Amino acid sequence: MPVFRLEQNQIHSMQGNHIAGVATPTSGARQVEMWRGRMDASSATPPHSHDTEEVVLFLKGSGRATVGDREVRYQQGDTLILPPAQVHQIFAETDSEFVSAMPAGCTVRLPDGVVIDLPWRL
Repeated sequence: MPVFRLEQNQIHSMQGNHIAGVATPTSGARQVEMWRGRMDASSATPPHSHDTEEVVLFLKGSGRATVGDREVRYQQGDTLILPPAQVHQIFAETDSEFVSAMPAGCTVRLPDGVVIDLPWRL
């Protein structure tokens, strides 16, 4: 059973999002990928979708998310379940922390269909 130590986390930052892969194929995960992240207040993820469900648990902060044409609000302790193939975006109104998980190897796309590589998957 592999143990991925906190000190092994490599944090990748872009547009106010700071994310580390804590369970990825590189660290020994085979079926599920998991990330731990932090979002600066007033930052947002880029709009994107993936071909599998993603689950996001907010450990700290508050904000909102758009999922397709719907908008929902989140606060500390809430879980956001993002369906496959739905363009979504998360907006942090305050400094936010989260963990998220999805099946390993899913494809992530921008709204125009371009596939993006997530550096924290390594």
